[in-house]
Amino acid sequence: MVLAAGVVFWLVRATLALVPYCALVWPIKKIAAGFAMLGVSAYCAFSGWDIAAERSLIMTLIMLGAILADRPALSMRNLALAALIALAREPEGLLGPSFQMSFGAVTGLIACARLIDGRLFTRPGAGPVGRLVGTGLSAVAGTLATTLVAQVATAPFATYHFQTMQPFGIVGNALTLPLVSLVVMPCAVIGVLAYPFALDRPIWWLMGQAVGGMLAISEWIAGFERATVVLPAFGTAALTLLTAGLLLATLPVSRLRWLAVPPLLLGLGLTALPDRYDLFVDRQGGGAAVRGPDGRLTALGRPSGFVLEQWLKADGDGRRPDALIAASGGGRCDPLGCTARLADGRAVALVRDRRAFPEDCARAAVLITGLAAPPTCTGPLVIDRRVLAAHGAVALRAGRDGFTTRYARADSRDLPWRLRPDPRPRRPAGALPEGPEQADAPAASGSPDTEAPDGGRAPADAPAEPLQ
Repeated sequence: MVLAAGVVFWLVRATLALVPYCALVWPIKKIAAGFAMLGVSAYCAFSGWDIAAERSLIMTLIMLGAILADRPALSMRNLALAALIALAREPEGLLGPSFQMSFGAVTGLIACARLIDGRLFTRPGAGPVGRLVGTGLSAVAGTLATTLVAQVATAPFATYHFQTMQPFGIVGNALTLPLVSLVVMPCAVIGVLAYPFALDRPIWWLMGQAVGGMLAISEWIAGFERATVVLPAFGTAALTLLTAGLLLATLPVSRLRWLAVPPLLLGLGLTALPDRYDLFVDRQGGGAAVRGPDGRLTALGRPSGFVLEQWLKADGDGRRPDALIAASGGGRCDPLGCTARLADGRAVALVRDRRAFPEDCARAAVLITGLAAPPTCTGPLVIDRRVLAAHGAVALRAGRDGFTTRYARADSRDLPWRLRPDPRPRRPAGALPEGPEQADAPAASGSPDTEAPDGGRAPADAPAEPLQ
């Protein structure tokens, strides 16, 4: 966003400065700032207008507006105004990774601006060669420092939402940022200006070469060993403490910044104690992941590849979903369903056909099915169509006295603005009534059951935690 505004600002001001009358009489700096405001607004609209782009747009408009008003623009106040405007427009964005990572990175960059200025290698009174070398070294050092600060500031949010870290991102950014700043963005603006005159073809070619170089560098970095590190998911308490530490380290301007050390250390300690579950169930009841005696997850049934990938990342497991399916030898499947055992030996059953209910209800500690379980199936913990329709995906942690359950939708109350799914299957118009094999279908319309500490069923208003 800043590159787009800067290119428009520089081109307009340089063009007006070529005319002596305009340079001497007109306020060409303010005129260039006005054109830059229009250009950057159009760029944001065409780029999708997400909350990160909105933050950058607001801060850029404030800085350009300060030129029009002959006032200085203070960066941290600009960031605060951008946060207030963005949250007033989209309050729910506060909980999203785009808002958190964008504002976290800029907060860290503003707080460390003096440290990453990059003027360490510039010496007053140096000759042309010395100034050129110093400028180059300062640019490299500034780029590396900027990338490092941004990566550290966004690491808690990236790990919390995506469970991945890219330790070599600083190298990739240092190599690709010069291509973006010096070639890609200027060519994009110049190409648009040259398009009406049919002079844009060599510009797009040069821009394509730079983009190809960026992709080649990215592919090279991605080929490094441990280029992507998968970390287990941690709780909201750790993220809250790390966020508080980031704010305390950046907002104060005195030694009060040392107050950030306790919450940062405590937050890092909590990240080392992630919440690992022993059983994951998808929202359709067609697949699950079970932690076996070896401590690793194995697939049960046929969950989708995307769901398996999210389960693996939450567990800190770097395997691919197809590897998880290939390693599902711990479960036994037949046309009626699948069975597997938890680390403590208790059985888990996935029912696909109603004929498997009598046997699996008698021997399984946890029964998973996308069907409606019969009322006589009261022995195991039952996760059937009714529970999944009311609460969504389920994660369980095995304990001595039963299972600790977390649901994707913890609140089962009827709210006016929430649509409740109908767990009963829809019957096309003119279809025959349900046969005897579906005699238990009306039971699906009852209130959903949730899990009790002893492994049985509990009333629908039992407390449950939301699944991350």
